Amino acid sequence: MGMDLNKADVMKLLQDEKLVDEVVKKIVEDPEVLDDLAEDIGEEIAEYLEKDPKIRQKIINAALSSPDFKKRIIKEVVDELGD
Repeated sequence: MGMDLNKADVMKLLQDEKLVDEVVKKIVEDPEVLDDLAEDIGEEIAEYLEKDPKIRQKIINAALSSPDFKKRIIKEVVDELGD
């Protein structure tokens, strides 16, 4: 039973602060919705970071200072050479 709501109807509902607060409360209580939200935000941040050379360089510098990351690089090189 789908009803067509127009944008004005939605905007009117969103002006009800109690309704919005209740919706927000329910959203943050739902782990699946939070996972989806985290994924969406993570994708947006990742896209931004990939395009910003200054932040990307900071990430690379931080990663290169990690011995564990260097081990991962070595493994990737070995895997590539083995292909």
